[in-house]
Amino acid sequence: MVETSNKQLANPLKLVLCGCMSSSLLITNYAFPIEVLANDLHSKPFLIAKPADERQPVAVEKGIEQIPVAEQSVPRQAKEPIESPLPPDVTSNSVNSTPKSNPSETGTVSKPTVSTTPKQPSNTNTTATSPGTGVAIPVPSPSGDRATPSRQGNPTPTRPASAKPTTTASSSVSPSRTPNFQEINFVDIAFGVLAPGDYQSQGRYYRFYQFEGRENQLVQIRLSGSADRRRTNNLNLDPFMFLLDSNNNVLLTRGSEEVNPQGVKDAFIFVRLPRTGHYTIAVTSRNPGDTGRYSLALRNDRASYSLDRSEELTQNSPIQRKSGSPYNVSKFQGKKDQLVSIRADSVFEQFSPYIVLLNSQGKIVATDNNKNGRYSALIDRAKLPEDGTYYVVVISANPRERGTYRLTVF
Repeated sequence: MVETSNKQLANPLKLVLCGCMSSSLLITNYAFPIEVLANDLHSKPFLIAKPADERQPVAVEKGIEQIPVAEQSVPRQAKEPIESPLPPDVTSNSVNSTPKSNPSETGTVSKPTVSTTPKQPSNTNTTATSPGTGVAIPVPSPSGDRATPSRQGNPTPTRPASAKPTTTASSSVSPSRTPNFQEINFVDIAFGVLAPGDYQSQGRYYRFYQFEGRENQLVQIRLSGSADRRRTNNLNLDPFMFLLDSNNNVLLTRGSEEVNPQGVKDAFIFVRLPRTGHYTIAVTSRNPGDTGRYSLALRNDRASYSLDRSEELTQNSPIQRKSGSPYNVSKFQGKKDQLVSIRADSVFEQFSPYIVLLNSQGKIVATDNNKNGRYSALIDRAKLPEDGTYYVVVISANPRERGTYRLTVF
């Protein structure tokens, strides 16, 4: 009986002993891998992957860092900002004023009911264009003070109120205090002369032209100065223009950064109109007090854009380590041997764009190095080597400059 009892006690003890030995062996076998894994976790930080539609291929990221630094042969001198001559219309929501369409809406903009001011006497040989539409042109009545509108996303300091035009002592013509609007159409060319007697703001003379536009209408505007350099009656002009919407908000600005083969300075812009309504082109000079001849042409933009967007380089934009400049990336699908043109325009002349086209392997297909300090960059008719996704990199040529730009692929 005693021997049978001892055997019954021995069997459970053996089972417990076997279980302990098995557990020890398992812990011993897995101790090394656990230790290695722990060391690896402490030696490398966690990497959080972006969703597939938010990240660029690794090859493209490497290609961006290999883009050559934008060359600037001559440092561009910062130009004093030119403020709009017409203040934004803040009375559009007033109870006693004629209602206008809200800027965010896309319907037809109703014109304000204001009394028209008769045209001022002109001592110039200006040929006014007539679109033959018979549409009445509204004439805003700005106050005597020089109001300074704020640009979207780019506030600029107000110019001193004491600024005066540089005019000859023999000029006895008083500047107009009321803007005089002329109609311009999409066929004719408007010729004019900036001269004493024109509307004056911040020391500059202004001429104003208005046209009717549709929502998403593609428009191009060319303002040309004059190469007239006669000793007497010198009418050479370095032109500058604003495009204003129906509420006098500044849509874009452009000065003459290029000289054509005839020695004439041109200001050339492309724009997609944001809404239906009337638009104003304000023509003036780059330098205060300048007078001279100019020509203004308004045309439809016939380009077919596969990509057309408004972007902005900000303090939060990614930075290329090699140059220290901010950049943005956009992509599109292309076909082998397809010819594409890419254009980037600084809307308010805030920075000089530098554009590079990369393929999906991060290799440079085409580039435009903006050496002349202009506010537009163009890759003209680049041939795509293969079918696939292509990446457009827009970089500021100056690490300290940022701003809003329009990017188009066509």
